[in-house]
Amino acid sequence: MVLNLFKRDKIFSPDQKIDEYVITRLLGEGRYGICYLVSNGDKQFIFKQLKREMLKKTKAKAAYEWDILSRIQHERIPKFVKKVENDKFYGYVLEFIEGRTFEEIIFEKNYVFGKKEILSVLRQLIDIIKYLHSVGVVHRDIRVPNAIYHEGKVFLVDFGLARWMNHERYRQDVDFSYLGDFLIHLYYTSYETKGEKEKPWYEELNLTRHEMTFLKRLMGIEARYEKIKEVEDDFNLLQE
Repeated sequence: MVLNLFKRDKIFSPDQKIDEYVITRLLGEGRYGICYLVSNGDKQFIFKQLKREMLKKTKAKAAYEWDILSRIQHERIPKFVKKVENDKFYGYVLEFIEGRTFEEIIFEKNYVFGKKEILSVLRQLIDIIKYLHSVGVVHRDIRVPNAIYHEGKVFLVDFGLARWMNHERYRQDVDFSYLGDFLIHLYYTSYETKGEKEKPWYEELNLTRHEMTFLKRLMGIEARYEKIKEVEDDFNLLQE
């Protein structure tokens, strides 16, 4: 039996249903929505329920994620399955991606990324960003909670802040500082504090000249990259 939809947003419990999807467990709740792991038959999915109070203020913004995901297709981005909407309820179903977020891996598992693995992660992120930019999308939120790692493969999720490029506010270079910050998190997993006064990352981390320049350009400390092609070209220097 499908539940009646309530006047107030409700946290659904395991075994309850939304549309034809059975709730497996709550994954998390944020300011704008509630995220569940759900199933339909023997397949698992992600269900994102958007909060109605926030939709009254930002429905146009909330529509970007499902609009963008429904128009793009990449093996490392969750597929859009369907939208579930009526006058009291608004949400959508996405492909379930197996694995853990980089945030969980770094801060809960205390995993240490070696430089070879960092380069592999970076190569994959560049490929994903290159695809997005080629179809006119900027993600705008490439952070360690929003990327999943599974058996050496990187997946980019959470397109809530993604926008179509307009070459004004939403340009390619919007994604690059996020990418730089992401990489700095990976480099810091091998950093051992010596009890000294805290310093900027570019003084604390043991980086090669090419790594330092690359990260500073991503972060805008030195001349910021404008196109993903420039990022990709300099990435190739890191492997030499």
